[in-house]
Amino acid sequence: MAKVKGRVVYNGQPVKEAMVMFSLTGEPEQKETGKPATAQTDENGNFELSTFSNYDGALVGNHTVHVTLDDTNPAKCKRNKFLTLEVKSGSNEFTIEMDPK
Repeated sequence: MAKVKGRVVYNGQPVKEAMVMFSLTGEPEQKETGKPATAQTDENGNFELSTFSNYDGALVGNHTVHVTLDDTNPAKCKRNKFLTLEVKSGSNEFTIEMDPK
């Protein structure tokens, strides 16, 4: 496990109430890669991931990251973003820029 925190932004502005999920990517033959880590951004767009307990971080390795916004979110960006990020041992910090509509 490694600590993971970050920020979701669009045009440099924070995106609040975004759901962030980090899912470990495994080998093609793996059926289960481990429990995903999740978080919701605060009013400043900040998040800190939880997997097994609050704010414990994520499993170390490459992750498919999915950021989603519901239709009531005021941010003027796409509602979904997928990307791949690597969680390394120790502390990790990421800034995720949402895409324009």
